Amino acid sequence: MKTIWTLLVLCYLCSAQKHSSGNNVLLQAPNGENKEVVAETQKPRTDNEVQAAIWAELRNLRDLVVVQKVELGHLTSRVTAAESQIEALQKENTDMETRMTAAESLAEEMQMENDAQATELAVAQEKLSTLQQRVTLSEHNVGELERQQEGQKEAVQELQNANQVRKLAFSVSLLASGEGNTGPVDDYQLIYKHVINNTGNCYNPNTGYFTATIAGVYYFRFTGHIAHSDSILRMSLIKNTDVIVSSGDRYTTSTDVEDGISNGVVLQLDVGDVVSVQITGTVWDDQYHRTTFSGFLLFTL
Repeated sequence: MKTIWTLLVLCYLCSAQKHSSGNNVLLQAPNGENKEVVAETQKPRTDNEVQAAIWAELRNLRDLVVVQKVELGHLTSRVTAAESQIEALQKENTDMETRMTAAESLAEEMQMENDAQATELAVAQEKLSTLQQRVTLSEHNVGELERQQEGQKEAVQELQNANQVRKLAFSVSLLASGEGNTGPVDDYQLIYKHVINNTGNCYNPNTGYFTATIAGVYYFRFTGHIAHSDSILRMSLIKNTDVIVSSGDRYTTSTDVEDGISNGVVLQLDVGDVVSVQITGTVWDDQYHRTTFSGFLLFTL
């Protein structure tokens, strides 16, 4: 700064020295002719005037330097602020680059994971397609099995119905309770009151008839007991109105106080045919159920 001030003072002194020396100026006419040059002599400045002018210039320069210094301070502050802002921006840019790098790495990882998931999804879809095909095949097989099972159920039901139909059997005795003789009678249809078994409900204890509900071959048997009677006993098995088989015995004596008869037969019956037992004479029954009538279905036709 001192060097600047020194140079300014020297420059101003030289300028003042030039102004203080007298110079003659020659004037030349435009037409090129030589004329007399009038020398104009300037009045030299005093030292006080020169010194005052120097100080005035110095003050101006000082003021200019002050202004420049203020502006330089402002510029320095602005540059410092700009540098701080640039540093902050650079730091933010570095942070952004770091975050961008991390985001790119994360994006690459996510892309790799997405590719892996896409591969797994493709495999899962292929497995699912295979399972769907297997399920469809299984459903078809299940449908076939259900239809077969339904047919088997119908066949079993038919067999059960047929078996249920075949379950026809009965066995009855003459008296519902007590003991005693029935008769003497002639061609009298017996009504057996005590029902031992009546599977299929084909025997009617109110009429004494067995009625065939299924066409088939049946087996029938009857028994009769004679006791304390002076009458004969003849028993016949009747199909509708026809005598099929018979059995009999004479009256009892003091040496033969009890006796029994029986017979049996296989009959082919149509639906609605009836079977019963008729007696002539006297027949005995008691709590031991000695006089009986039984029958059952052998097979259907």
